[in-house]
Amino acid sequence: MKINDTPTLTKRVEYIHSSAISGYIVGSLCLYMLRVLTNWLNLSDVTMLINKIKKEINRFKKRFFSKKYKIAELEQYRLENRPYELFAKYPNTLPPLEIPIIKNPSETIINIIDFGCSLARFGDGEFRVMKNRGIHFQNTSPGLAKKLEQVLRSDKSDLLLALPDCFGSLDDYLPKVADFWRKWLVTKRQRVYTYLDMDRIYYSAFFTRAYMLYNKTEQHYINCHVYFESIKQIWAGRDVIICEGEGTRFGLFNDLLTGANSISRILCPARNAYDKYYNILSAFDNINNDKLVLIALGPTATVLVYELHSKGFQAIDIGHLDVEYEWFLSKDEEGRPLQHKYVDGSTEGRQVHKLDDAEYLSQIINTIL
Repeated sequence: MKINDTPTLTKRVEYIHSSAISGYIVGSLCLYMLRVLTNWLNLSDVTMLINKIKKEINRFKKRFFSKKYKIAELEQYRLENRPYELFAKYPNTLPPLEIPIIKNPSETIINIIDFGCSLARFGDGEFRVMKNRGIHFQNTSPGLAKKLEQVLRSDKSDLLLALPDCFGSLDDYLPKVADFWRKWLVTKRQRVYTYLDMDRIYYSAFFTRAYMLYNKTEQHYINCHVYFESIKQIWAGRDVIICEGEGTRFGLFNDLLTGANSISRILCPARNAYDKYYNILSAFDNINNDKLVLIALGPTATVLVYELHSKGFQAIDIGHLDVEYEWFLSKDEEGRPLQHKYVDGSTEGRQVHKLDDAEYLSQIINTIL
């Protein structure tokens, strides 16, 4: 689509939207009038007419509100986000727009390895929780919302704050991924910006999502292989504590943690982990802070990184990295559930059974459920 097509697209979106709303209102008024007429007309005849109109209204709603309306809505999101996507690609040829500075995933890894930095990630879920709303695996929590905002506004040395790398160009992402972030940005950008410092350097929250979000080309697979090998250097030769949701089983049954000197695990609730936050935090009281802590606990991981960093640990919100690695190894392009591992996103993926694996059980040093 050319830039000068914008007025035409806008008119088309507005026409579909107004037609859908007008038709629905007219149909609803007709239905109401027929109900009033039942006082004067034959009840069976009017009932038949009402049922017929109901059927037509439902067909109308399905036609406009479920498909055409959604298409029009999606086109509107693409249209409204387009200036930011163009500005990120051609910053010297367009009027300036505010886009946060976000280092790419490879630069993010370099800072973690070379400078021993901790990292706290913020995604759509964390920003939703900050608005005092729940997400699938974490209920509404004013305490968590407050702590998340505290972390995002913090300025601690060697603590990297990571954001989704979606505020500018979306060319590298799968179409459905790009459209998800367009919708999110059009509806949330200005609110999210109230939390950000546009002069600050942020890092990529997608450093844990190196595979699934992107277009699957042969070069992408080559790049992913190099990327995952480089990320393993974060824990090479280190004693690692994995603080994870029950069923996550980070690094189990693959070679992701190859090179780590030792692996220990603290198991936490897979859902509503923040309810046990202070119990989880106190579990580190007797652990030496020279150990590397990898945390996979949703929004709770973000605030736990902040607290552990304050205690001298190098802590990293590692998120979905293990799941992404599993999908990469199998060249899965659908994000299917994994045997023996919790994968949020489907009912099947959340059904994880007890695992009697001797090596895994020997790594568990604490269970907080």
